[in-house]
Amino acid sequence: MPATAPLDRPQTADELDEVLDRAEAYFGHLPNLVRTLASNPAMCRTVTDFLIQSLGPGRLDWGFKELIILKTLRATGSHYSYGAHERIAADLSVPEDKIGDVANSIWHTSNYFTDGERAIFALVEQIDEDANDVSDELWGELRADWDHGQLLESNAVITTFLMIGRVADALGVSDPVLFERPVEEVVAEA
Repeated sequence: MPATAPLDRPQTADELDEVLDRAEAYFGHLPNLVRTLASNPAMCRTVTDFLIQSLGPGRLDWGFKELIILKTLRATGSHYSYGAHERIAADLSVPEDKIGDVANSIWHTSNYFTDGERAIFALVEQIDEDANDVSDELWGELRADWDHGQLLESNAVITTFLMIGRVADALGVSDPVLFERPVEEVVAEA
């Protein structure tokens, strides 16, 4: 049973109209997480804006960001929207083998990933374990393949989905589908 109830439009504060309109336009509907966060307008605005920023093209390829999200959710044991992110990754033409290999420890040796991608997945596991203990060796591996903006974006995606996965799981929120509009439209608009 969910800890809090998702709110529908008539129940939400007027100050959220802009952020809810933006979320609805972006996702093609209001995801249950956004509807649940609507009971706290400031939090809803902040998390929704970050969610939209994370789920789309950026300094990192969106398909790779979806693999980072899947790895993050798996590392934390989160169930929130895992299947939805597998679907998004597939819709973005991420090979099925990559999606499968990131779900467990196969990514360490999989031929489907570059050394740079494996370094990001190692960062996911390290941040989940202890974000204050990322080694100089790992930072060196990361800097060999990623620029500072890409490292910032990957860190933001990792830590955002550490939080989103845990908040949604704790509150009992489920979003089996995040996008009800084709992700190709989102990519084309970027």
